[in-house]
Amino acid sequence: MTAQDAKTLPNVVVVGGGPAGLAIVRRLNAKLDLLKYNLVLVTATPYYTHLPACIRLVVQPTSDLDASVNSVLAPYDGLVPRRCRVVVGRVVKVEEEEDMHEEVANENGNGVEGEKICGAWGGRKGVLVLDGTDERVKYDALVLTTGSKWEGPLAFPGSRDEVKVWVEEWREKFEKAEDVVIVGGGATGLEFAGEIRDLSQTKRITVVHDQPLLLSDAYPNGFRKAVARNVRRRDATVALDDSISSDEISEGGTIRTGKGRLLVADLVIPCRGPRPNTDFLSALGEDALSATGHVRVKPTLQMKYHPRIFAAGDVIDWDEQKQAIKYVAHAKVVVDNVISVLKDRQPNALYKGCYEAIVIANGKSGGSTYYSFWGPHVQLGNLPSSIAKARALKGPSRNRRLGFLERQASRTGAR
Repeated sequence: MTAQDAKTLPNVVVVGGGPAGLAIVRRLNAKLDLLKYNLVLVTATPYYTHLPACIRLVVQPTSDLDASVNSVLAPYDGLVPRRCRVVVGRVVKVEEEEDMHEEVANENGNGVEGEKICGAWGGRKGVLVLDGTDERVKYDALVLTTGSKWEGPLAFPGSRDEVKVWVEEWREKFEKAEDVVIVGGGATGLEFAGEIRDLSQTKRITVVHDQPLLLSDAYPNGFRKAVARNVRRRDATVALDDSISSDEISEGGTIRTGKGRLLVADLVIPCRGPRPNTDFLSALGEDALSATGHVRVKPTLQMKYHPRIFAAGDVIDWDEQKQAIKYVAHAKVVVDNVISVLKDRQPNALYKGCYEAIVIANGKSGGSTYYSFWGPHVQLGNLPSSIAKARALKGPSRNRRLGFLERQASRTGAR
């Protein structure tokens, strides 16, 4: 197929190159007829960020900064199939075509409530507007997997060189700090506490969490209490049912909690949880997003009123913990339904949720693990948790889980 021929084909576009986006791109590459459609990945950065390894990256000093950063930032040329076009740019707006929209009857003759669509199940096509460029990416089907926005040390800048500077600066902050206050007792905050304790046995660490127990009520109370014991064993203070609204440290070197408690601090790490990266969707209407900014989806993982737009990963408004382990299941539903819409058929693959599982590292040699699919109370301690986490942080394990495509595997369609 010539480049000119490719320009005339409909585009199936995935926005966001994190775990959900990559799973969907790989599955589309296997299932979609790429003689009839272009497969396009739009990503804000030219590299994939292996987030589980980033906490240790910004805390622990290493002899080779370049190697450490490169182990976390993976180029997309080894992650996406050859036939997938990669566009590097930040999407600032989604515009739908303003052509025909009408309600149609479903197979039972009932009107599809509120659905404005073209064709039986198609909906309106559209274009993506990219920041700082005249390029507009057309789509016939669109999948949103733009992930989350982080604060504090995990709010990485855009370029690889900027990330190196960022990591150096945070490592210096952690090295100099003696009284560290971590705002948020979820998995991220607790892993920061463990890495800081590995860095120094004398630093004072306080974790402030706004619930009566650590983590969230997605996990049983027994596990949450066990996690707190595991954290306290390493001489970290846990302040529960309290909060910190401002990360500003006073001239006297203190910070005040919501209940009026003064904590000594020379470094505050905000870990209140990420926010969905969905600001660019405002043009799709007020009903597109929930109050928390997540994308409202149906069980088909389509946006209501926008049947050609799908969403998966961190951004969806679904009652489950946001974890990459679940996103293969998202990908199966999305890809099956994308193909149905492209063929003007009713999407019928439904997402029914996943089990909850979590591994929380407490430094390099400790941690806590919970798996709900083995039963509601199965918990594992330091040794299995540290082994599981250590494997997850290594590059080869990351590559296997992401389906890293070696250049020499050209016979499989990878580049």
